[in-house]
Amino acid sequence: MADEKLTVTLEGKAASKLAALAAESGHSPAVYAALMIEDYFEREMAEIGALKAAVKSADAGNLVPHEEVVARGRAIIEASKRKKAS
Repeated sequence: MADEKLTVTLEGKAASKLAALAAESGHSPAVYAALMIEDYFEREMAEIGALKAAVKSADAGNLVPHEEVVARGRAIIEASKRKKAS
C-alpha cells in the first residue's frame, strides 16, 4: 500500500468534533481522519460499482416502462391512503 501525504484544513463544527473525538479517545486527529477517509472511499467505490452495474443493466434493455412506474407509484399511494383511513 502506497502512502500519500495529504494536508487538510478543517474549520467550524468538523474541526471541533474531530478535536473532541481525539481528546476523548486519546488517539490523534490524524488517526481518525485517515479512518474516516478510508471508510468513505469504500462506500464511494461501492456506490460507483452499483451505478455502473445499473447503467449496464439499462443498456442491456432491463428497463421498466414509464407508464408502469407511474401505475406502480399510484397504487402504492392509494394503498397507503386506504391503510391510513382504516
